[in-house]
Amino acid sequence: MVRKIATGIGGLDELVGGGFPEDRVILVIGGPGAGKTIMCSQFLYKGIYENQENGIFVSLDESKDHFYSEMEQFGWDFRKAEEEGKFAFIDATRMSQVAMLKEKLYKEESRSLRGKQLSIDRLIEDLQAKIRQINAKRVIVDTLAALVYRFPDAIEKRTAVVDLIESLADLGVTSLVTTELGYLGLERNALEEEFLVHGVIMMQTLFSGGTTTRAIQVEKMREAKVNPSLVPYSIDRNGIEIFPNMPLFEGK
Repeated sequence: MVRKIATGIGGLDELVGGGFPEDRVILVIGGPGAGKTIMCSQFLYKGIYENQENGIFVSLDESKDHFYSEMEQFGWDFRKAEEEGKFAFIDATRMSQVAMLKEKLYKEESRSLRGKQLSIDRLIEDLQAKIRQINAKRVIVDTLAALVYRFPDAIEKRTAVVDLIESLADLGVTSLVTTELGYLGLERNALEEEFLVHGVIMMQTLFSGGTTTRAIQVEKMREAKVNPSLVPYSIDRNGIEIFPNMPLFEGK
């Protein structure tokens, strides 16, 4: 029987049957502004201070200072957590589009950096070292969408994504990986990475009758009895709260 770990996000444990399955990889999909990074950061921060489970945030598209500043608005002091040896931030933005453009501008040799294996292998090595260093139990990778820029070739991108997800699955940590929702709406084609992970959570903004509602759905979660309903959630100064028993659109 797989152990469940508390998510630290109000209402989410109820949706996923008591918490995330331990040591598995969960994909969080959503459009811009859906709150993917906020939810993942809440999972990390609550894990550190409520469950004594240290965490690591791997950023593929924003700096440490920007991340710390954004999270402070929710009262989450990741800088303090880092100083206490409970949190680590891995800046992997060199794999982003900006980094690739800089390489071109300075006419650096980038062939090896853009290979299918090398960048991902280095990232996983750094991650393994940090996991050992702080005894981390939770890991966030934000966001797979950045690999589109680093690996513009479709085959290279797929190889990089497969390598990353398979490596995360072998690290003995519970990982949340974010990616962008390419199509807004209830009907969509599944992303390839959804078939590689243990669980999939969808976050999106829906429009009905001139109103907007943030909606979340657990599309799959192996080894868990989930509530598959599309339910509303909110983002406020305390982070994300999910309302698993509330109708999505009142009066509908």
